[in-house]
Amino acid sequence: MAIKIAVSKGAEVYAFTTSPDKVKDILAFGAKEAIVVNDLSKLADYRGQMDYLLSTIPYEYDVAAYASVVKPYGTFTQVGMPNGFEVNINALSLAFSRVNFNASLIGGIKETQEMVDYCATHKVLPKIQKIKAMQINDAWERVVNKEARYRYVIDASTF
Repeated sequence: MAIKIAVSKGAEVYAFTTSPDKVKDILAFGAKEAIVVNDLSKLADYRGQMDYLLSTIPYEYDVAAYASVVKPYGTFTQVGMPNGFEVNINALSLAFSRVNFNASLIGGIKETQEMVDYCATHKVLPKIQKIKAMQINDAWERVVNKEARYRYVIDASTF
């Protein structure tokens, strides 16, 4: 959704992923480029190029390596919540990059409604897979194994 929303607002989007099988979808969502980061050296070509980076990575990773792609005084927002809700970053690397780093949770009811309205008006629609309640554990396993595509919606009539 982040890619679709950013594109709908006129942003030129570059998406970094560790999943090569997501590249086709990323491009279909409107990204200009999908970069497979199977090692951190893949980020070097993008050093200091991005105005903004939104990280949805939900596990511990080298934050400074990703922050390096943001322009000085650009913004890095962490929305993926790792285990223990802790993000480790080398403060010296962050200081040298001069990147503004912040983290965010979902908005409140008002902000959420504004985004739902925006998405409905601009036809920015999620890609979902409806599952039955008894499939929750299997769905979670797919999330953990990076096989989910993309949002699971539980059919409430199956509880």
